[in-house]
Amino acid sequence: MSADLGGSTRLATPDDLESIGSLLPDLAGPLFPERFPGQTAAGFCRWKYFQNPLGAAAVGVVTDGPRVVSLAAGVPKQVRVGSQILTVFELGDFITAPEYRKRGLFSSLINLVCGEARKRGAAFVYVRPNESSFRILTEGLLFLEAHQIEERRYVTPSSAIHSKMGVAPAVTRALGADWVAFKRAVPVSAKSVTVAQVPRFGPEMEDLWNKASGQYSFVLVRDTRYLNWRYADCPTPFQLWTAYCDGNPTGYAITFTQQVQPVGYIVDLFAAPEDARTAATLLRTVMEAMFAKGVQRVYTWIPHSDTASAGVKLLKRVCPLMNAPYLHMAMRFLDGQTNISRLPQRGWHLAPGDFDGI
Repeated sequence: MSADLGGSTRLATPDDLESIGSLLPDLAGPLFPERFPGQTAAGFCRWKYFQNPLGAAAVGVVTDGPRVVSLAAGVPKQVRVGSQILTVFELGDFITAPEYRKRGLFSSLINLVCGEARKRGAAFVYVRPNESSFRILTEGLLFLEAHQIEERRYVTPSSAIHSKMGVAPAVTRALGADWVAFKRAVPVSAKSVTVAQVPRFGPEMEDLWNKASGQYSFVLVRDTRYLNWRYADCPTPFQLWTAYCDGNPTGYAITFTQQVQPVGYIVDLFAAPEDARTAATLLRTVMEAMFAKGVQRVYTWIPHSDTASAGVKLLKRVCPLMNAPYLHMAMRFLDGQTNISRLPQRGWHLAPGDFDGI
């Protein structure tokens, strides 16, 4: 197909970043610049594709002359499945310029990226696709649905009443409705747990990872090196929070607050599965911080499962509204050994930060 364009289908290099950065806003939308305030889309892609401590991303591109007209990226990560640590690639940034669609470019790029991931020893690739991409991936590209994800949200009464009845949010807030709803939804902090906002994570997070990770059956590796690359070094202005009990780290949370809209995200909330005290204190702290900034809606994702950790149970309580249908998590296995039936059915930890898009 690319021959018809007079270009090529290949893996990208840093020289392609400017052209990639010009293409991505068509996918990411008008709020995309909030991901890299004061920087460029090309700079954001440089961090994402070429500064990962696990190695460079496999970024497939189709070019027409000097212009990148189609893109699919695979970012290396590690996943703990049971007692095994596996190399995997997370896919994302699926975009083709409108005038080049319906030429099979997307499928060609997926196969290119999956082939490169296989060469690098990846056990599987995974992605959280939209409905259109999910259909293409599962019907012709060997992907299977591995799990489902619930997208949940908290909406202040003042925002909900304004949307339905047009009443100014300030009026409802003045009556105390937002405060009452917050008190009912958000758990009380545990006195034994303290939470501090930090600029980056210290080496003590290794202790948290080593103690808590084995209690989940499926979880992305969250060691200090990964957390700092993903959140502290990212151009996106995430807020990082660490929880302590008796001087020892017991959990962390990542949040993001939009500047243009009064919307916040709980990007990750991590603690041992049974540690309700840490999860409650982290949630209380980050929700209070977001509402102090004027946030009126808070979004998060949780795995759809029969069993849930203490953190997931509290997120369900704090964010009771759920969008339908469930979001998909799709995988394509590359090692010839692993398949869906061999993956654990319960005990997964999944969060928005595990996926492309935030």
